[in-house]
Amino acid sequence: MLSLAGGVLGLLAGVVGFASRRTMAEQVPGLTARYQRRTTALARRLAVGGRAGAPLAGYLPVRTSRDVILGELQRLPDPASAQVRVLGIDEFAFRKGATYGTVLIDVETRRPIGLLPDRTADTVASWLADHPEIEVIRRDRCSTFSQAAARAAPDAIQVADRWHLLHSLARAVERTAHQHRVCLRKDTETDQPQEPSDPASLAALIGPLDPSDPPDGQLLARVRQWHTDIHQLRERGWTISRIADRLGRDRKTVRHYLTTDLDQILASARECRPNGHINRFKPYLQQRFRGGATNAAALFREIRERGYRGSRVVVTKYISTLRAGTAAPEPARPIPSPRRITTWIMRHSDTLTHSQRHQLDSILDACPDLATARDLAHEFSAIARERRGQDLTSWMTRALDQGPQPVQGFAAFLQNDWDAVVNGLTLPWSSGAVEGQVTRIKLIKRRSYGRASFALLRILVLAQPP
Repeated sequence: MLSLAGGVLGLLAGVVGFASRRTMAEQVPGLTARYQRRTTALARRLAVGGRAGAPLAGYLPVRTSRDVILGELQRLPDPASAQVRVLGIDEFAFRKGATYGTVLIDVETRRPIGLLPDRTADTVASWLADHPEIEVIRRDRCSTFSQAAARAAPDAIQVADRWHLLHSLARAVERTAHQHRVCLRKDTETDQPQEPSDPASLAALIGPLDPSDPPDGQLLARVRQWHTDIHQLRERGWTISRIADRLGRDRKTVRHYLTTDLDQILASARECRPNGHINRFKPYLQQRFRGGATNAAALFREIRERGYRGSRVVVTKYISTLRAGTAAPEPARPIPSPRRITTWIMRHSDTLTHSQRHQLDSILDACPDLATARDLAHEFSAIARERRGQDLTSWMTRALDQGPQPVQGFAAFLQNDWDAVVNGLTLPWSSGAVEGQVTRIKLIKRRSYGRASFALLRILVLAQPP
């Protein structure tokens, strides 16, 4: 009896001792948290949304539901409170052309740290006021961001992005090329083409679309009518979506007609009109036909190797007109489009082919203003590429004194944001990390099919995988 009582007392003592024990575990920052059955890294890896994350969890394998995944995402630490020294800021579209938000990036770590529901100066300034530690703000030329930075972070160094500067310069060069298409056309009319004989010269005959103005066909007349209708409805205060519904056009088409010159739209329409693709190869076909090559199939193979994407029937019919002597006379030397000329000007001369350099030299000889624009563009590109911001003052003086009107407008525009432009052409910070995150936001938005609220979109954007 005494032994049984002693055994019971010993058992009770053991139970009391076990109950008084405590298990202590140190949490791994960024990986585990107290009272959690899943790691933080797993929640970040499932940061594709609830409905999309549930099937993905089965491949890991983790048994969970979409509601649990959303709950785990909402418990992730908010990076908005993190310390940031170099800030990148840019806009993104909730709905292009209508509503925009703002994304904020830590340029040094290349991670998003904030997402704002709009792009107003007050909202951005309020966020910047909570981060007085910011030393550098990398941004584009948007005046909203510059005003917010000047108001909330006056001591921070503002840096304009180099890519946006070069893009604005390219648009100024393209406008210059548009203004001088008339003098370029007159130059080709007075230029008597020589009879080429070698293959390289024959290949040089293949150029862009013939710029001579043909009679208005149905396509060009329709393009002009669309342009008139769209601009008239816009002047009456109609939105892009309403205009698109009224005219039965896509919203991107309506926006293109509103933001693009009519001459550019007509040039694109001429290139896309029926059988228009062969016009680039007609000088080549005529020269080869006069040289004795009369087989339509062989000529079709030759121009197909040189970029022709049209039908063989079109080539056969054109060769038939050459045999019958009813083909139209050989057009004048084709003039490249303003966009193509701009591309040649903005690129380094070593990257151009011999034919492209020859055409560009002829264009620049015929148009001194374009030659000046080319020299100024190359000099500005060298300053941006070599980060010689201290040389911008001399470039600005020359551009304002000698440059064509569009380049002068670009130079005058730089004066409104002078310090940020000089910093952008001097400091090493770029917009690569910011533009990459904007592209990622587009992917997340499309994956959500427009059903995610801003709160969930913010979580998905900030919850980057480790």
